[in-house]
Amino acid sequence: MTLLYASTFADALAKLTHQEQKQVKITTVDLMMDPKGTGLSLERLTRAGDDKVWSARVSRDLRIILRRDGDDNLLAYVGHHNDAYRWAERRKFIPHERSGAMQIVEVIEGQEKAEPEYGDHSSATETAGEVVQPFWSLTDDQLLDVGVPREWLSHVQEMPESEIDSLFDRLPAEAAEALYDFATGGKLEDHIVTPAEPGADPYAHPDALRRFRVFDNVDELTAALDAPFEKWAVFLHPAQRELVRRKVTGPTRITGSAGTGKTIVALHRAVHLAEQSETARVLLTTFSQELARALSAKLEIQTQAVPELRERITVRPLDEAAVELYCQQFGEPDLVDHGQIRALIEEAISAGLGGELSTLFLLEEWQELVDAWGVTDPESYATLPRIGRRTRLGPKQREAAWAVFDHIRNRMAERGLVTRAMIYDRLTGWLQDGGTIPFEHVVVDEAQDLTVAQVRFLAAVGNGRDDALFLAGDIGQRIFRLPFSWSKLGLDIRGRSHSLKVNYRTSHQIRAMADRLLPPAITDLDGVEEGRRGTVSIFDGPVPEVRLLDDSDTEADVVSGWLQKCISSGIAPREIAVLVRGPDQVPRARQVSENAAAALKASESPIVGVMHDAKGLEFRAVAVMACDEDVIPDPHRLASIGDVAEMESVYETERHLLYVACTRARDQLLVSGITPGSEFLDDLL
Repeated sequence: MTLLYASTFADALAKLTHQEQKQVKITTVDLMMDPKGTGLSLERLTRAGDDKVWSARVSRDLRIILRRDGDDNLLAYVGHHNDAYRWAERRKFIPHERSGAMQIVEVIEGQEKAEPEYGDHSSATETAGEVVQPFWSLTDDQLLDVGVPREWLSHVQEMPESEIDSLFDRLPAEAAEALYDFATGGKLEDHIVTPAEPGADPYAHPDALRRFRVFDNVDELTAALDAPFEKWAVFLHPAQRELVRRKVTGPTRITGSAGTGKTIVALHRAVHLAEQSETARVLLTTFSQELARALSAKLEIQTQAVPELRERITVRPLDEAAVELYCQQFGEPDLVDHGQIRALIEEAISAGLGGELSTLFLLEEWQELVDAWGVTDPESYATLPRIGRRTRLGPKQREAAWAVFDHIRNRMAERGLVTRAMIYDRLTGWLQDGGTIPFEHVVVDEAQDLTVAQVRFLAAVGNGRDDALFLAGDIGQRIFRLPFSWSKLGLDIRGRSHSLKVNYRTSHQIRAMADRLLPPAITDLDGVEEGRRGTVSIFDGPVPEVRLLDDSDTEADVVSGWLQKCISSGIAPREIAVLVRGPDQVPRARQVSENAAAALKASESPIVGVMHDAKGLEFRAVAVMACDEDVIPDPHRLASIGDVAEMESVYETERHLLYVACTRARDQLLVSGITPGSEFLDDLL
C-alpha cells in the first residue's frame, strides 16, 4: 500500500479553518492505517475527469478527493462538498507523453464557451491594437518538449498575453515555468523535460516529485498535515532537490533572488547531510539570532517524523557558535563594544593623534578595514585593498590614522579586550595548527553578509574536506558588508555556484517591480555572476502601489487606510509589516500601525521594524513607508563620502536595502514617501 500526497491537496488544506484541518488530519491518518477506507463513506465520482477518482467523507460538508489505484491512494484535494466535486470533475491524472511524469491536468474539453475567444493566432500581431499571443509561433513538438499536456497545445498557442499570469494556476509547473520564461525573454530550450526510462514509476520522475510525495509511515504524514502552510517541507523543485543531494568537490554556494528557496535548500541540505551517518554532526548557521530562531522552527517541522536527525543538527548564529568554540579553547572573551571603540578613538584624538581625520571616519575605517582584515602593522594598512572606502588617503593621513589604531590596539591589549574579528582570527589560526570543530558539516544561510574574518574562519573549517561547507546567499541582498574577494581568503566557490530561478514567496508583480532596483546580473569580486534573468514567480497578486504624498500626515492616513484594508481582507496583523529605513522613522511607522489597529478595534497591531532587521523574514503584506528624499539613501552616509568609488558602494547597498524591504512581501506591497520621494522610487514607478 502507498499513500501519496499532492501539492494541490496541501494548497487546499491550507485554506481550511484550523478546526477543519484537524478533522481532515484524522481522516487521512485513518486512510493510511486502512487503505480500503472502511467507514469513510468512499464514493466513486462518475462525473470526474478520471475514472479512478473517489471522494472520502470528512464531515457533513468536507470531502477529500482521492485517486485510487489498487491499494494505492493519492490525496489530491480537500474542500467543501460542491467545491471538491467541481474540482474533481475538471481534473484528470495522466503521465506526460514525453517526460513520463504524472501530471494533474485541468480538463478543457467542453469549456470552449467559457474560455475567452482568442481568434486566429496566425494574424494576431499583424495589426496594431490586436491581441498579442506570445506562444502562437511555438509548435506542438516544442510545447510537448517542455511538459505542456497535449490537451492544452492549441489553447496555449492561442493564449493572449493578458492570460500569462494564469499559467501556474492552469498548467503543470514545469510547463508554466518554461512558457513564462519564454514570454519574458528566456529560452524554451533551457526547459526541455527529462524523458523517463521505459516502465519507470510516473510518480518518481523529478518533475512529478515537485507535486507528489510518497509517505511511508504515519509520522511523516502527520508532520506534513501539522503544518500545511510549510509546503516546502514536503515538496521540492527538481533543481532544488538536485542541489540538496549533489556530491560536491569543495565549498558550494547557491544563489538566487529573494524568494527562490535558498533557505529551503539550506535546510534540506542540512537534513540530508545528517542522514548520511549516525555520527554526522551539522552546524546550520546564519548571521542573527532572530534568523537562527526561524531556521530552528522550520527544522523542527522538517524533522518532526525523524527526531533523531534533529539531534545531529545544531542551529546557532555564527557569532554565537564561534564564541562557544573560543570559550572551549581559550576561555571566555571580554568583548569590546561599539561605544568603547568610539571612546578610545576620542581619547586618541584628545591626545593629539589622528590629525584632521574625524571620529566617524576613523570609526568606520577601524570597523570596515583595520579590524575586519586583522591588520596589525602600518605596512599592511598601507597596502590594504580599499574597495568601497576612500581611495585617496595620502601617506601622512595613513600615518595619522594608524597612530589612532595603534592606540586602540594597545589600550585593548592592556584591558584584555577583543573584537569579534579577533575571535575569528584566533580560531582560524588554531584550526590551521590542527584544531577541529565538533561539526563535520557547516551550512550557512544569508552568506552574502559574511565578514572577512568569518570567511577566513570558514575557509579553515572546510580546508581539505569536499562537503564541509554549503552556503546560501544573494549578492543583491548584501546590506551589511563592503564587497571583498572570498577566493583570496581561501574560500573558493568558483565553478560550484548554482543559481535558483523559481520564486515561491513573492508574487510576480512584486518581484518584477523590486527587480527594477537591481541590475539584471551582479558579479562578485571573484567573477561569479548572479543573474536575475529567467526567474519566474509561481503565483500572481495585486499590482504593488507606490504613493508619493504631500506631507507626513497625508502619508500616515494613506498607509493606515491600506493596513486596515489588508486586515479587513483576512490578513492577520502579525502577517503584516511596516518597514522604514532607520530608527528615526520608527515612531512615524509605529503611530500608523497603532492607528490602523485602533480603527478596527484589533487586539494586535502590524509589526513595525527597520529594513535591516527584516532581512530573511517574510510577510503576507508589507508597507515600506517614509521613503523620502532625505531618508533613503541615508544622508548621513552620503555626507561622509570621500570619492566616487565610495559613493557607488553606498548607493549600491542602499538600493539593496530597499530591495530587501520590498521583497519581504508575499502578496501585497505599498511603498510610500513624501514628495518628491527617494530617487530610487523613480525605478519603481
